[in-house]
Amino acid sequence: MLKRKRKDVASPSVTPLSTPSILEPLLGVHSASNLHWVADAASTAAERGLGALYSLLYLTDVPGLLIGQRPASSERMRALVKVQQALDSDLTALKFDPQERAATASALLEGRAIAVPELAQALPLPGEAKHLQAAQRRLGIAEVWLAPLHWGGESLGLLALLMPANPPAPLAQAELLGFHVAVAVSNLREKEAGRKRGELDAVRWVYDERRFLEQLTQEVRRAQRHERPLSIMVLRLLNLLELRTRYGRFLTEQVLRQMGSRLADTMRDTDFLGAFQEDGFASILVEADLAGAQRAKERLLDNVGTMNLLRADLPDLEIDLACATATLPADGETAEELMASADGRLGEVPPAQKQVA
Repeated sequence: MLKRKRKDVASPSVTPLSTPSILEPLLGVHSASNLHWVADAASTAAERGLGALYSLLYLTDVPGLLIGQRPASSERMRALVKVQQALDSDLTALKFDPQERAATASALLEGRAIAVPELAQALPLPGEAKHLQAAQRRLGIAEVWLAPLHWGGESLGLLALLMPANPPAPLAQAELLGFHVAVAVSNLREKEAGRKRGELDAVRWVYDERRFLEQLTQEVRRAQRHERPLSIMVLRLLNLLELRTRYGRFLTEQVLRQMGSRLADTMRDTDFLGAFQEDGFASILVEADLAGAQRAKERLLDNVGTMNLLRADLPDLEIDLACATATLPADGETAEELMASADGRLGEVPPAQKQVA
């Protein structure tokens, strides 16, 4: 089980970006209609305000990997292609674990911008070190500034700024730019969640209980009509109130969202995942008998146990889980009976403690 300490990361307390040439690009960052335009506007702001040669945006997905974002405009793409051709690498196609590089991991965990001398120290670029160093010199890149995206108690990603020698702005300004980009990314995600809120749970980002019960009712009827097996699985985070009191709402909601994502990764394409009560999840296990439901339960607990929050100085965070299954028709012949049976079994099993980094 992973352990990592947590240190609260506050908003950057540095001199605001007040250069007239950067105000308009910052407006572009906050008014971007999607993540590609955020990447576009962030690169423009980094160029005009910080003197960057180019900026690369990487966003953190739920398992903790960094995923590159392509810019939206043809102008930015042309500039990016020149850099990629010199380095012989598609920089925006990268998907990598930041923990594999000390510099990248440090920037994310500490929440502070850092400068590294070589691009290969920040990104997993293919090719020999000498070739990459020569390409970096030809491009005029003296160092790479890594600016973390921290907002709302979460690590949302990273800006990699390709900088020339003697840039006109200090490193602290890159940190503040990362803060602006993080706010924009967070707002876009909230808007997308709001758009889907008619059927999705606002915190866990899975189907809400009403939608789940509708689907379960349909699956029960189908299974009975065709005499096929069907099971459900429910999982609860038993110490939700304790986590909220100790760590706050933002971290607790992040734990719930990551649990939902891990469950989705564990489920088969034919299964259906939804919210269960205030602190849990439920899954329809199509074509699964009792043995199949037990295997799904074991996969789930193993997968949830490897969650990685990418939080700095986080005290040991234990999540107490209870998981139970119910199978048609032994445990009920309707959706409501199956849910009641599984819910009743949650109190019969000891919690499985998982430590989350």
